[in-house]
Amino acid sequence: MNKAAYAARGVVHSRPLVFGLAATSFACLLGHFYGWWTMRAFACWVFPLAVALLAWSARSSPVGQNANNARTWIIEGALGGVFAAVVYDLFRLPFVLNGYPLFAVFPRFGQMMLQSAPDDFSWPVQVAGWTYHFVNGASLGIMFLAMAVRPTPRVLFGGALAWAIGVETFLLLSPYYSFFKLKLDYGVFLMLTLSAHLVFGAALGWWCLRRVGRLPQRISS
Repeated sequence: MNKAAYAARGVVHSRPLVFGLAATSFACLLGHFYGWWTMRAFACWVFPLAVALLAWSARSSPVGQNANNARTWIIEGALGGVFAAVVYDLFRLPFVLNGYPLFAVFPRFGQMMLQSAPDDFSWPVQVAGWTYHFVNGASLGIMFLAMAVRPTPRVLFGGALAWAIGVETFLLLSPYYSFFKLKLDYGVFLMLTLSAHLVFGAALGWWCLRRVGRLPQRISS
């Protein structure tokens, strides 16, 4: 392998690139908040390219059991993120059944991506919105493992908790709450969303401990 090809391979499998590609899932929504682009345009033209590059990075990464490997960050991170998102939603479900509108943003995601009317709650809108929610969960998992340079048990579990709270804090500082006009007392919303994100972080940390924590930590060549 010549030097140029080796360097290109290193970039494709690098932590910053994997992290950045996964982060496009959140960029899709945040850019819409601030008027930089529409969610539909970003979801149609930018995010699919990022997903394709992530898939290529995982597929072309050296095969083997290795915690410091793009294949591990992407596959285990995505699976762990989706698992954590499911646990997160199950934790919130009793509150939803008691009238708290914690799932109300999901159809809004679908409306933004499909550019449909605010009163459109059809099945395509619901599917698009919920799909985006779980894609965000997968992205969070990938981003976390891409950051975990030394994936020790303490980093994988404690780091996942800190990561989940950090992400939620970032969202609270964004126009998220005001943009969606959530009809919920802000203090109650804060308590519920922070506790739910702790649950997400614990679930992600548990997954990473089970699936990544025992893998060798050699550097991929």
